[in-house]
Amino acid sequence: MYSDRYSRQIMIPEFGDDGQEKLTDSSVLIIGAGGLGTTLMYHLAAAGIGTIGIADHDIVSASNLNRQYIHFEDDIGSLKVISASRKLRQFNSSLNIIPHATAINKDNAYEIISQYDIVALAVDNAQARMIVNEACVELGKPFVDGGINGFIGTSVFVNPHETPCLACLYGTELPPEERFSSLSSVVGTIASIEATSVIQYLLGIDIPLSGKLLYYDAKEALFERIPIEHKADCPICGNK
Repeated sequence: MYSDRYSRQIMIPEFGDDGQEKLTDSSVLIIGAGGLGTTLMYHLAAAGIGTIGIADHDIVSASNLNRQYIHFEDDIGSLKVISASRKLRQFNSSLNIIPHATAINKDNAYEIISQYDIVALAVDNAQARMIVNEACVELGKPFVDGGINGFIGTSVFVNPHETPCLACLYGTELPPEERFSSLSSVVGTIASIEATSVIQYLLGIDIPLSGKLLYYDAKEALFERIPIEHKADCPICGNK
């Protein structure tokens, strides 16, 4: 049924032709076309996720190129979603790539997220992450979140009604906005972990990061998996 393109992953027991068909029939929304998001895109496109949505309002700048591999020098000044969509279609023409040239906010989050099976969150904006967290909990949409700061990376998988949410982990009081440092190798590691969680969910197999925070310290070559406590008084998921 499938070409040689996916033959190596079809060999994996959890995949097979049935698993590959599940991926082909699935849809993923990637929020953020920066370092994490663009690396995620390649992993998910390579795996054969049938529909990939990309939400971002930003344009490509020279400072992006140290970690956002999908964007080239010629793309500087272009919308990131247009640059990324063009490359993904060239990389795997069988996929449906949907650009959303907008920042996710309270006005559009529910409408856009509701169109997809799962969300991959790849932004460093705390407000956007909490908006997505609340929308996904309300809509019952699972999502994976990733974060980077220098040599440190984190990831967590949230499945509404089954796991704690981001508000249980971080609280609802937003920190002041700041710019985080990014190292391409750390970005690539966390993006790979996010992509693997998405694929595990779509295949219906166990997700080791479900309800847990993965903490990665590249400087010490250290991984820790930390259980997240569900807070009964959480304003987002506490009464659900």
